[in-house]
Amino acid sequence: MNQYATIALSHTLPKEMVALLAPLGHTRIVRGEVSHGTRIFVCGTGDPIDGSLIRRLPASVQLIAVAGSETDRIDLEAARACGIKVSNTPLNARSVPLSLIANIAAFIDRGFPLDRVCLHAPLRPPRQALRNENSHLNVITRE
Repeated sequence: MNQYATIALSHTLPKEMVALLAPLGHTRIVRGEVSHGTRIFVCGTGDPIDGSLIRRLPASVQLIAVAGSETDRIDLEAARACGIKVSNTPLNARSVPLSLIANIAAFIDRGFPLDRVCLHAPLRPPRQALRNENSHLNVITRE
């Protein structure tokens, strides 16, 4: 990994998960304000992360990592407006802690988590394959 990250952990996370996240960076359990310099905020699916809380996060926070698949308690629009990425673990993950660790490690290393919540409009389905008269290949185009 390229950097040693400062990671704020919600006090609602299980102790076992907190211990597993420790090797990823300097971790700190928070009950209130997240300190300046924190790059990653890790929360559980039950933590309400509304727009007000997101706007109060320091500008150094670049990722909200959810320990679970549900993101309905997170104001995704506010996170997007603040330039904060939001990641979650897949619904069918064999291990939530390991998926969470993989997401955070990928973010630290490459700048984006493996599993992230997208707010962009989904791509339209591809138009029908077009046959190129000069070859035997089908070309798929997107509008």
